[in-house]
Order: sequence, then C-alpha cells, then structure tokens
Amino acid sequence: MKLGKGVKKRRLAKGMTLRELAELTKLSVSYLSQLERNSVSPSLRSLVKIAQALNIPIVSLFLQQNEPSGKVVRREKRIKITLPDTDLRYEFLAPDVSGKVEFLLLRVEKGKGQDKLVTHQGEEHVFIIQGKLEVKVGKERYALRAGDSICFDPSFPHTFNNIGEEEVIGVIAASPPSLYQEVREEK
Repeated sequence: MKLGKGVKKRRLAKGMTLRELAELTKLSVSYLSQLERNSVSPSLRSLVKIAQALNIPIVSLFLQQNEPSGKVVRREKRIKITLPDTDLRYEFLAPDVSGKVEFLLLRVEKGKGQDKLVTHQGEEHVFIIQGKLEVKVGKERYALRAGDSICFDPSFPHTFNNIGEEEVIGVIAASPPSLYQEVREEK
C-alpha cells in the first residue's frame, strides 16, 4: 500500500474532508490531494501534522489495514522505516499499533546514528542484542553493550549513536505507540 492511500483511508474513516484536514494541518488542499494520489513524497514534518490532525500514531499511515489481523509478524513482512535526518533503521515487530506498546527492532550501522536531539511523550525501554550504543538523555550519556538495557523518559531530549565496531541491533518497547508521532527536534 502506498503512503497516500493510507492517509486517504484514515481521513475517510474519520469522516473528514480534504479541506478539513488542510485546515487542521495548515497544509494546502492541493498538496494533500497530491499526497493521497502518491504524486508527492511527504516530509516527516507533514506526516506528523497529518497524524496529529487524524489523532492516530504516525506509523499507522504505513500499515495495511486490509490484511487479516494476526499475532505473528514474519521477518520478511516487517515494516521498515528509516527516519529522515538520521541513520536509525526501525523494523516493526508488532502486527499493528492498536496496542499500548510499540515494539521495534533498532538497527544502527557502525559509526552512524543521529545528530539532532528528539523528544516525544511516554516511556521508552531499549535492550541491546549486538554492538555498542551510546544513548544520550538530557546531559547524560550511557554506553550500552550487548545484554544491557535502559529505560528513560523520552520527553527529555535524546539520541542514539553507534560507538562500536559492528552494527547495533536492539529492541525498543515504547509506550504509547507513536514512532515519533510527536517528535520535536531540539536545537
């Protein structure tokens, strides 16, 4: 399913017109129409505005709702997302975002990560399976290696960076599900 189709499906499910969505997001009707026809690629900032206007987690715009729901997510069927302006790659381990917890696989290549501090609401837990990850939360820095975990309040500015010699692979559990639905870049 193309992203635009997901936006349109969620908008129609809310009984919202393009004009109403445009008013809530401060995006033009023309732009939203093109997005729904997959004629333009939206920025993360636009997707955040749309998700907030529709009152849904941003990741739900990427999910196919016409597939039967199930509890198993096959490795080859995982939804994969790389956030703009970062080298963080996420794979969704849950079949959907209807639950209270977002369950993700995190991958960060050697020497990669994110420069900009981000914040979002909720609670976040990270478990490292492989590699060495630096987690910066506020002014504190934590070096995690395989087998380590951290829990923190993501409303504090934070970043993830690979500081080891191999790819970092970790698991993230975050509540509520949002995958940066409410992301704010900290200067």
